[in-house]
Amino acid sequence: MLKSYKSYLLYFLILVYISGSIGFIVNPSFFSPFTPYTLLLTCFVFLIHSPLADKKFLIAFFSIAFLGFIIEVIGVKTGLVFGKYSYGDGLGFKLLNVPLIISINWAMLIFAGIRIVSGIFANKIVSLVVAAILVTIIDLIIEQVAPKLDFWKFEGGLPGLHNYIGWIGVAFFTSYFFYPTIIKGNLSVSLIILILQIIFFTSLFIFI
Repeated sequence: MLKSYKSYLLYFLILVYISGSIGFIVNPSFFSPFTPYTLLLTCFVFLIHSPLADKKFLIAFFSIAFLGFIIEVIGVKTGLVFGKYSYGDGLGFKLLNVPLIISINWAMLIFAGIRIVSGIFANKIVSLVVAAILVTIIDLIIEQVAPKLDFWKFEGGLPGLHNYIGWIGVAFFTSYFFYPTIIKGNLSVSLIILILQIIFFTSLFIFI
C-alpha cells in the first residue's frame, strides 16, 4: 500500500511539472508564487523514494543541505564564492537573506546527479566530477530565468565564470565523504526528477 502511495505522488509530481510549465508560459505572475512549494514537493517525493531506513542517508542529505546553506550565506554576504548576487522573493521564506528551499533543492540535485552518474562510471572521483558538472549545467539553465522570476540576480546581469567553477567545487567537496551513502539512492526517481527540472526550466527559458 505504501509503495502505491509513493508511486501516486511521483505521478502527481510529474503532472505538477507539466501543468506548471504550461501555466508559466500562459500566466507566469500567477504560477510563480507556487515555485517554492513545487520544489518542496519535489524534495519530499525524492526522499520518500530513498532508503530512509538507512539513517546515514538522511544525515548525508541534510548535512549537504546545511553546508550548501552556509556557503550560500557566505556567498551572498561577501560575494567571494560565486560573485555578487542577492535573492529575491520568488523562492519563498529566507533566513539570513537565503531562501531555505534553495539548499534543500541543491542537495537533492547533487544526490540525484551522483546516483545517475555512479551507474555509468565506477570511479568515485570521476563520478563526483561529472555529477558536479551536470548539476552546475542545471544551475546554468536556471540562471537564465532566475531574474525574471525574482529568484536571484547578479550585479551586472549574468554571473561570471567563477560562479560555475565555485558550484562545481562546492558540489564535489560537500558530497565527497558521503559518496558511499549517496549512491544507495533510487536511480529511476533521481533520473525522473533531474529530467523534470531540466525540461521545466528550459521551457521557461525558451518561452517566457
